[in-house]
Amino acid sequence: MLQRLSVSIKHNAHIIFLCISWYFISSLASQVTKQVLTVCPLPLFLGEFQFIYTAILAWLTCYIAYRYPGFYRIFPRGTFPEYYSYDRETNHMMRKPSKLITLIIAPSKPILQTVLPLGLFQFVGKYFGHTATSLVPVSTVASIKTLSPMFILLLQKILKISTLKVTFTLILSLCTLVLGVWIIVQEDNRSPPSSNDLKEFSKYGIICAMISMFIFVLQNIYGKTVFTYKSQTDDSQNNSGFSRQESPLPIYEKLDEKLVAKNNPKSYDKLTLMIYISVVGFCLSFGWFITLEFPVLFKYFFQIDTLSPVIQAFPVSLFLLNGTFHFIQAMITFHLLGEISTLTYSIANLMKRFAIIAVSWIFIGRRITMLQVSGLVLNTLGLFLYERCTSQSKTKVKLRPE
Repeated sequence: MLQRLSVSIKHNAHIIFLCISWYFISSLASQVTKQVLTVCPLPLFLGEFQFIYTAILAWLTCYIAYRYPGFYRIFPRGTFPEYYSYDRETNHMMRKPSKLITLIIAPSKPILQTVLPLGLFQFVGKYFGHTATSLVPVSTVASIKTLSPMFILLLQKILKISTLKVTFTLILSLCTLVLGVWIIVQEDNRSPPSSNDLKEFSKYGIICAMISMFIFVLQNIYGKTVFTYKSQTDDSQNNSGFSRQESPLPIYEKLDEKLVAKNNPKSYDKLTLMIYISVVGFCLSFGWFITLEFPVLFKYFFQIDTLSPVIQAFPVSLFLLNGTFHFIQAMITFHLLGEISTLTYSIANLMKRFAIIAVSWIFIGRRITMLQVSGLVLNTLGLFLYERCTSQSKTKVKLRPE
């Protein structure tokens, strides 16, 4: 058994390394976001910076993938546009004729219709998420995000989308989840009796975290129709033998454009979507930024109204670090989605949230109480039971005769 475990660890060493890197970078990114919003509480500006910085890094990554086939092959198919074709005679990848200007798919009406809702979700979700992070501890925001399964089930019921069958295990998982989050939030937001203002701000921060979580739940439900490629046929494998069940990333095949448009929505590569979503999100939030936060930045840089400054400092290095972490997280996510099953990714994503909560407690430097630990344990148990219900439901669907 130990030998089998050793072989399994060696075989999946790169996946383990990616997950650990993912947890580490996500935890640091959350703390950097907290630091930025503490000294410069401008959630709209931070969102604007992330949008434009992510678009620039995504384009540069596409350029590297276009110039260097080795880098292109690191990521699963569907991460980049199809820059190369495989030549069976020479056994090499041949670059397709294209120009640097067309590194990503050219804008069109279908693309705009696809990314407009996602850009809107990103803009609103980021705003409320950043606002929450500026007002309450990172662990509070991260724990509230773990309530997403409950809201997913609720929305699926309201929208009449097929969902999990209500069982005792499912009810127990949701109750355990809510209790664990309630304990973590209560313990995180302990404050001296005299700090009434802090309590009020904390309540508003928790409301913002709930709204952000709800927005991203809507985004995930909508995103399943965008980020999952549906083939012209129902085959579980394409000609290359790559199993669609192993990854929700789109697998690209040369299909008749008219037939694809008629039968299924067109799928786009991840970097193209990332760039367009960032641009749309930037444009949607620009008007709000100019109206609400640009005057604050103007007063800070021109030293107007220095008696009650909103901005304590403008940490350029932290902004750049935050944007870089944000982009690296997305790239690791794309790679993991192409390497592991959907269920395994879901569990890994849940573990990431626990890592963020634990690292947040360490960064705060406050003594960790048994109530906080018990809340985290209940949270873990609730999500474990929910994932168990999900996996059992998928297994029954697969075994059901056609």
